[in-house]
Amino acid sequence: MKRGLAFVCTLVMLFSLTACGGKTQDASGGSDGSGGSGEAALDLRTLSLEEITEKAKEEGRVESVGMPDSWAHWDYSWASILEKYGITHADVDMSSGEEVALFAAEKDDPTKDVGDVGHAFTITAKEENVLQPYKASCWDSIPDWAKDPEGYWTLTYTGTTAFIINDAATGGVVPKSWKELMDSDIVVNMGNVIGGASSQANILACAIAMGGGYDNVQPGIDYFKELAKQGRIHPSDGQVSEMVSGEVVCFAGRYDFNGTAWAAEYNPQDIAGLHVSTAIPQDGAITTGYAMIINKYAPHPHAAALTLEYMLSEEGQIERAYGGARPIRTDIEIPADAPVLGNEWYENAMGVDDVAAFQEACSEIARLWEEEVLPLMA
Repeated sequence: MKRGLAFVCTLVMLFSLTACGGKTQDASGGSDGSGGSGEAALDLRTLSLEEITEKAKEEGRVESVGMPDSWAHWDYSWASILEKYGITHADVDMSSGEEVALFAAEKDDPTKDVGDVGHAFTITAKEENVLQPYKASCWDSIPDWAKDPEGYWTLTYTGTTAFIINDAATGGVVPKSWKELMDSDIVVNMGNVIGGASSQANILACAIAMGGGYDNVQPGIDYFKELAKQGRIHPSDGQVSEMVSGEVVCFAGRYDFNGTAWAAEYNPQDIAGLHVSTAIPQDGAITTGYAMIINKYAPHPHAAALTLEYMLSEEGQIERAYGGARPIRTDIEIPADAPVLGNEWYENAMGVDDVAAFQEACSEIARLWEEEVLPLMA
């Protein structure tokens, strides 16, 4: 899963590195993009798919951040990209905030090509001027709300607020609302609220369930303050290994696809004391997603563009479904055997119509969590 180590001090430190300069990498060092000049040297939108494919094969590698094998089963697609194009891959797992900060920090000596950030972080990434725009050939099949008009970011799959429960440890109890969760004695893991997109979005969903909204997230913070007073918040970034070991019973800071993918992987193993179930809270849930971004200073810009093309292709979208995530394209039929929840679970989920308001609410949640919830957890 995506790690969540991006506390505010870490982000400040990374952004400060942009003023420190660095060694410049030119085209002879293997880059046809920014080459570490601090400015992108090409506009990928001016190239044909054939040109991008040819040059991507020449580059032969793509470096990602926040796209680890276990998250929505990116490993399926990395294997396909290697087989189809001969392009090798490596990832450094990090939170959305860390990804944006790293792109900025490394602009004079870039090492990363693409990232996968929460919807709310797309505004920050664009404001930091670290993105290189590209419009995939299937552009018209992507909903308007899920893409930047100029191509600076594109959601490739959705994520919806979810409770991921080890119901073997709860006597089969799986809460289906925030109220039911509060009324239980279940200890909850919220992941990295300071820098994690899913954690922030899910607390916003809780705020809505408790009578708040984008402009009033306090009811959600108050909800978790009460849980903290009861000693019911598990303090870690939240990894599936903690559920397998029995340390965590409920993840409420993750999305639906995390739970469905984990259930598909672990339930068939019949591990004693473990059975993973996923429920979308019916009194407050948000459907948002993750956007793939291309580093403005990417050392392998064509491979980055081809990676986005593949992730939005029919094959790539179906691979996301087999990773438990719902594809973003409207013309993709989800295979019947893909581990996704039924449509009935999403009838009460809200979409994100105003990304700016969404980002502002998430930022406020991060601030209030640090100021009001963390002290109670300590």
